[in-house]
Amino acid sequence: MFEELALHILDIAMNSLAANASRVEVAVVESLRHDFLIVRVRDNGRGMDAGMLAQVLDRGTTSKRSRKKNIGLGLAMLRQTSEMCEGRFHVRSAPGKGTSVTASMRLNHVDRPPLGDLQTTLLTLCAAAPAVDVRLKYITDTDSLTFSSQEGKTHEPRRTQETQGQGTAAGRVA
Repeated sequence: MFEELALHILDIAMNSLAANASRVEVAVVESLRHDFLIVRVRDNGRGMDAGMLAQVLDRGTTSKRSRKKNIGLGLAMLRQTSEMCEGRFHVRSAPGKGTSVTASMRLNHVDRPPLGDLQTTLLTLCAAAPAVDVRLKYITDTDSLTFSSQEGKTHEPRRTQETQGQGTAAGRVA
């Protein structure tokens, strides 16, 4: 089991990047009033069929072909953490439609790991795949925060003097 939930989020989101996702959405809902914490990681990657999904939920199975040994404990460990903390765990996936992993647990359960360093998790994801839109929605009883790594980006090539022909020697010769 990971020592903090942010590491579970990082593990699942890195799998999203490996599945060629162009968008990874992380949602955290924290309610002191209702004593629950929900963590959801959703992507638009290649997804999994029912057979592969059943396999990756078992301990010791991975969908990564680059590994010599099957490790694949990420989802199984998050499911164990969720259930141990009186919560629920659910994975939805379909080929070509992406995957959604949701884990809920009692916020004040004695065995619930801390959320941990979510900022570093998001920074790591953004650095690992700058072209991927990494999104965060964090909701509490009294406030909410949203983030998108692509917010404000124009997705157009930068126009510089050189690309416009104004900064080159040929562009200055009359």
